[in-house]
Amino acid sequence: MLLGIPEADQGRLRRTVDQLFHIEPGVGQANDTVMGAAIEIHGSLSDLLDERRLRPRDDLLAALTQAEVTDEQGDRPLTQSEAIDFAIMLFTAGTETVARLIGWVGLVLADHPDQRARLADNHTLIPGAIEELLRFEAPSPVQGRFATRDVTLHGATIPGGSKVALLTGSAGRDERKYVNPDVFDIRRRVDLNLAFGYGIHFCLGAALARLEGRIALEETLAAYPEWTVDRDRAEMLYTHTVRGYKHLPIDLAP
Repeated sequence: MLLGIPEADQGRLRRTVDQLFHIEPGVGQANDTVMGAAIEIHGSLSDLLDERRLRPRDDLLAALTQAEVTDEQGDRPLTQSEAIDFAIMLFTAGTETVARLIGWVGLVLADHPDQRARLADNHTLIPGAIEELLRFEAPSPVQGRFATRDVTLHGATIPGGSKVALLTGSAGRDERKYVNPDVFDIRRRVDLNLAFGYGIHFCLGAALARLEGRIALEETLAAYPEWTVDRDRAEMLYTHTVRGYKHLPIDLAP
């Protein structure tokens, strides 16, 4: 909605995003399902950007058509390719990880009904609970980076130019940082949450993701303060970058 994708297309493209992360056994992520999904999303967003250039609106897609960058040639507008790539990044990252977060909210709070009851009684605890949920079950538990120079950490040297996988989900369970890290506690103070990355690569949608998670939990608890999860029918989404449920059946208390 914020990007400006028509409501009639939002559900279809939301499901297509899942296909971008499809891993095929024996093949990996470079498979026909991923390529087809990428082509569909690229074409849809390209058409919408073209429409915004002709008929601007008050949305992020229109803003991308007017955005400028500064490079060695000075100020210039984004190329169509750059605008599409940025739109895809905003759309996929903004839908995929928050969807997994909301799934974890449903599962973890079903496993901790006493803490869910406290949240239902006191909504001021919800922002802290979202931080604890992000720490406890990170929707994006691994980040890929390149080392620009040799770096020595804990007696091991990472050579410059190396590919590095940062297990930020594991960092959220580090006993050197958190007491009883494998215990979920909505009253825990999470003062450095690596679920959104760190430094110059910190997630630009972090504030929106936190807001979405808080509102989703507030509204759910207001309408349905109790629920259970049908684990036998739950299905994880199999990807190499995000972690969460593709299908999480919820049984609402009468």
